[in-house]
Amino acid sequence: MRMDSTARQFVTLRRGTVGSALAGNVLPIGWAAFLTVLIAGPWLAGGYIFGTDWPGPRRFDFPHDLSSSALLQALLATISLLLSGEATGKLFIFGFLFVAATTAYRAIPTGGFVPRAAGSIVYLFNPFVYGRMQYGQLFLLAGYAVLPWVALRLRRLLVEPRVATALTAAVSLVVLGVLSIHLFLVASFLAAMLLITHTVAANDKPVYLKRLVPALLITIGATLAASAYWVIPAVIGRGPEGTVIGAIGAADLAAYAAIADQHLGLLPNLLGLYGFWAEGTGRFASMKDFVPLWPAVLVLLLLVGALGVLAGFKRTQDQIAPWVAGLLIAAAIALILEAGISQPMTSVLVRWLDAVPIYRGMRDAGKWAALLALVYSQLFGLGAIAILDRVSKLHRPGITREWLQAMATGLLLAFPLYYGNGLLFGMHGEIKPSQYPPGWYAADQVLAADRHPGRAVFLPWHEYTGLSFVRNRNRVVAPPAPTFFSVPVLVSADPQVPGIVPPDNPDQMAVSSLVRDGAQANWAEVLAGRGVKYLLLAREVDWMSYSYLDGQPGLVRIGDYGSIILYRDDLTR
Repeated sequence: MRMDSTARQFVTLRRGTVGSALAGNVLPIGWAAFLTVLIAGPWLAGGYIFGTDWPGPRRFDFPHDLSSSALLQALLATISLLLSGEATGKLFIFGFLFVAATTAYRAIPTGGFVPRAAGSIVYLFNPFVYGRMQYGQLFLLAGYAVLPWVALRLRRLLVEPRVATALTAAVSLVVLGVLSIHLFLVASFLAAMLLITHTVAANDKPVYLKRLVPALLITIGATLAASAYWVIPAVIGRGPEGTVIGAIGAADLAAYAAIADQHLGLLPNLLGLYGFWAEGTGRFASMKDFVPLWPAVLVLLLLVGALGVLAGFKRTQDQIAPWVAGLLIAAAIALILEAGISQPMTSVLVRWLDAVPIYRGMRDAGKWAALLALVYSQLFGLGAIAILDRVSKLHRPGITREWLQAMATGLLLAFPLYYGNGLLFGMHGEIKPSQYPPGWYAADQVLAADRHPGRAVFLPWHEYTGLSFVRNRNRVVAPPAPTFFSVPVLVSADPQVPGIVPPDNPDQMAVSSLVRDGAQANWAEVLAGRGVKYLLLAREVDWMSYSYLDGQPGLVRIGDYGSIILYRDDLTR
């Protein structure tokens, strides 16, 4: 009998261990995979994925300079050597969507499957992700995907300050810096707010700081040491990031300012994670088209989050209270910074901060919404815990407790999914895989066969062009030629946004001058002087305005491939 009892205890223990492992590993992975497929499943069809700033790369090149994202570029280039450009792009998108769902799930500081699953929906299905996907800002979204992991590592550091937690926090910050320097700044700001609230909440502050400061110094030192290759150049105005930051001025703040809702104004729009400046271009459908009741659902989501705040402040045993306080303070300040110059009360502060180079690099104030999304996911998860706990204690005649819990669970998962449903099923067809025209491949074969091809110029000369073969609702994308053709291709870098100064490097100025002078310019001579041997004229938008190229001395049309025309400059050696 004793052996039977022992055996039963062992089986029970094993079941508990297996169940714990299931909840800790299989459920998060399965849930994240499910959410990823809900969004990106239709993109498994053949074709390249295009976004405004993501021109469907056929080829991923190794970096030519040491930018913050050089490691990520090298990784993508390596993968593309093993797979293809099409597969690499899709793997990247599926990867960061999966990581975002997983990290958001795990970052909820406490609770079981339902609160964590609900929090991950809030983080992945929202207008911020929708707008950035539409605009093809995929490196930013990759950084967004690891932001909850960074927050989790920061919390572990503040709760258990030691060498191990310090180093893992540093690793998470370094990875975030590689993916997005904008969100690196956001995470650094969040860390500062959490440091303040955890220090204030400590019972014995001298003892706590004695433990925390050495670990904190390790984190800061290790992060800066591993990120020095881009931090130092950015601070002193050198390197890729420093050059970009130095070119940003007051006009950029105005061009990329947050926008208000036409009916509700600025604040509700920002609270709803809308306000991305590109929403005002009309190039893509607003997610509000898919969520006509978005203000009402937003109120419900905020109410659940408010319950999470109240519940969090009551939990002092696991240091949830200072965590919640830090998140609230960070969210409030982030909202002010996101409002930026769009709100007179906040514009003075933002213009003052704009004098700080590293802050000026944010340019697009809407990036602060990433921090709001993180806070929402955390507080919604805590609110879900409070609601489910309350429901489990209710006793209603004729209604079973299990039925109430099932209904609460369904609503907690359904409301945030409805709020972000614009992302479902390939964003409802807003983004579709697209194929390059056969003519582009034919032209590339000619370029690849030239043993001394030099460089090529891609026309029409616009940084953003509506391409007929892109099947998205928003067909306007950055020129795909540099990542399609086998030779170096010079494309326009002028966004043609009012107030934004066009680039002043010699190549850009030379070609812009040729386009401006048209038939009166000596194209062959100028291009030969810039080392340009080929002209690629895609039959898109205003391509007919370049018909004079056929009469230019020194330029020879060597192929018309239907979708694109190829010229050779016979003066180039």
